[in-house]
Amino acid sequence: MDISERSKEGLQLMPSSRATYRSSHLNGISSHLPFLKLQKTDIYSSPTIGLRKIMKKIYLVIALASLLAPATAQQVKLDEKATVTIHSSKENLDRTIYVQLPKNHGNENKSYPVIILFDAQDRSLFNLTSSVIDRLSWTNDIPEAIFVGVVQNNRSRELNFEQSEQTSSIFLDFVKNELLGYIGKNYKSNGYTTLIGHSLGGQFVTNAILSYPDVFNSAISISGAMNYPNKRNIVASKVIEKAASFLSERASSNLRRQKYYFSSGDDGFQDSGFKFGALKMDSLFSSGQQKSMDWKFELLQGYNHMTTPLLSIPAGLTFVYRDWHIPESQAMDVLLYHKQNPVSVLRDKQFQIAKSYGAAIALPKSALFQFAEYSLSREKITDAEIQAKSILEKYPNDEESYSLMASICIKKGDTVNAIKNYEKAQAKSAPGKYHQQLKSLKKQNAVTGMP
Repeated sequence: MDISERSKEGLQLMPSSRATYRSSHLNGISSHLPFLKLQKTDIYSSPTIGLRKIMKKIYLVIALASLLAPATAQQVKLDEKATVTIHSSKENLDRTIYVQLPKNHGNENKSYPVIILFDAQDRSLFNLTSSVIDRLSWTNDIPEAIFVGVVQNNRSRELNFEQSEQTSSIFLDFVKNELLGYIGKNYKSNGYTTLIGHSLGGQFVTNAILSYPDVFNSAISISGAMNYPNKRNIVASKVIEKAASFLSERASSNLRRQKYYFSSGDDGFQDSGFKFGALKMDSLFSSGQQKSMDWKFELLQGYNHMTTPLLSIPAGLTFVYRDWHIPESQAMDVLLYHKQNPVSVLRDKQFQIAKSYGAAIALPKSALFQFAEYSLSREKITDAEIQAKSILEKYPNDEESYSLMASICIKKGDTVNAIKNYEKAQAKSAPGKYHQQLKSLKKQNAVTGMP
């Protein structure tokens, strides 16, 4: 079965405006949370108590909205695409690689996971994946990541392990050694790698995580060409056979569990055949209590070979990073119901991330700030300071980090360090932004005789 060559033109999907999202998000929160609606008794039971209740509820609505939406007005999280050339020594040829870094890649003391897409010469597939990563990292459904697109020189020889095992294995060696080596040397990667492939690319990424489980942590296979069924739809596949052996041999593996999302459509010529390979893979994973891989399979009804990426790219990424994501229900337990301590929530989440991914993946920036501000508003000064120090360590070039620490110093009565932190915030912000705070604090110190 021949798989059509990729188109070189396509539409780039762009997220909607940040302002529109935040406005609609904030307006809709109270309607979904009836306990936040203001009651007459809030106002008339006592003017002072009533006002406090109103202000408290307003604060909580705003706090939750700020946590669930990103903290800044700029929603674009990925920088512009850069093109680099990497020489493949075993293939003796140069390869074109596209790289998109998180916008603050050089300004933050944190490292990032890597997401690698194959068939990046397909402009529409690359742009779709880029926009999905951009959007999901903006909404805190996945962490910010280094996005890498690999342009295929000869996709049948490079990606088709079933029919071109030798050349496909050589290309896989390039990805494992030279591509990942280049990324690790030149960018702030944390070593956690996700592979994304469509069609032959889906077959390739599946073979990759089965071949090198200690290198490739997760994979998303979309309409993967796992099999070339005959007229009786009998599945014959090297990759499926390798998966069966892999699951059997690693039934009690001590290695960290990989994550594998795979999908198939049920419409059109290609996926009507490929779905049998996907269903066979699903049956292998479903047949036993294997401990080597977290997996999810989706049969997308009504989708064909070229439309499955529209659903599977976001679904696959959110599946891979579900242990990183802070659910809205947990945020509500902290900010609205006061059931959980924010420091404990963040500590437990960081432990879960380390256990699940084995890499230092930073928590959502907006959650760190909002939880710290929440602690400060509840007079939990020590908790707020613990969180603020963690924020400063990761975001030393962010004015808000120093502004937050200044607010904590004020609560502690430490105006000297409050001034120092506001001055640092001012140095990293628009002229005069913190002028009033600095003027007020310096005047206060002059009255009390402080330096």
